[in-house]
Amino acid sequence: MARTASFQFDPNQEHQLRAIEAAVQLFDGLPRQDAAAFQLGDDIIPNLPPNESLDEAWLLDNLNAVRAANDFGPSLLLDVDEGLVLDGAGIDSWRFPVYTVEMETGTGKTYVYLRTIYELRKRYGWRKFIIVVPSVAIFEGVRQSFEDMQEHFKSLYENETVHLTPYASAQISRLRSFASSTFTEIMVMTVDAFNKSGNNFYKPTEKLPGERLPFQYVQETRPILILDESQNYLSARSREALRTLHPLFAINYSATPGERPNLFYRLGPLEAFQQGLVKKIDVIGVTEQ
Repeated sequence: MARTASFQFDPNQEHQLRAIEAAVQLFDGLPRQDAAAFQLGDDIIPNLPPNESLDEAWLLDNLNAVRAANDFGPSLLLDVDEGLVLDGAGIDSWRFPVYTVEMETGTGKTYVYLRTIYELRKRYGWRKFIIVVPSVAIFEGVRQSFEDMQEHFKSLYENETVHLTPYASAQISRLRSFASSTFTEIMVMTVDAFNKSGNNFYKPTEKLPGERLPFQYVQETRPILILDESQNYLSARSREALRTLHPLFAINYSATPGERPNLFYRLGPLEAFQQGLVKKIDVIGVTEQ
């Protein structure tokens, strides 16, 4: 049955706006990117010009400014992920910064990262994003959330055209559209869809004729990764798979992130309860018998 309910979203929730603005300020001072100026072959449009990276010393300065504004102490080093990519995807390594937003369940994490995408596009011109999720259930939830929020975001961002593509190996030709589109493109992928070299994501296919393999269309865009429930991507294989996408950077979003590289915003259970955002918090006690 088709969904007919109309949802109303409040664009002025302070805790959400703080998380969104904090993410945007991580790159304060970066000139807005002009995609038309650095198109690659077959009209692939990267988030940054080929062979250009973000300056890590500058990123650290920005990170510490954002951390200070959110009552964290300074970081001495910028946390990065670096290492080999997945076997079968080329013998090379990749290095990229990873940031962390910790948000209690029920406080609008999905809204925050979807709206952050719109803000990053508005401020810096970035237009290639991949949301990585740990399961099919969350995959469907993100797809439905975007559908529910699309009109809301259009009203906030002057009818900005943003496409969300649920990745499916049976429709792998969509990777060309993701790579070449001049609009903002979001692809949603389960980690299982690209964490093994035997996945169709790495195999030649007649649906994408030419010299590029499917994953190379993604690599050349230098995508920004949004890692939903980031505690699920801590294994060596998951990290190799994420590096294989050749991301510009990644942002973790989770209520229980496990690891917290470059933490810049935190809304924990106690803070959420004190702000009236959740009705209760659970305290798990340990008793001796």
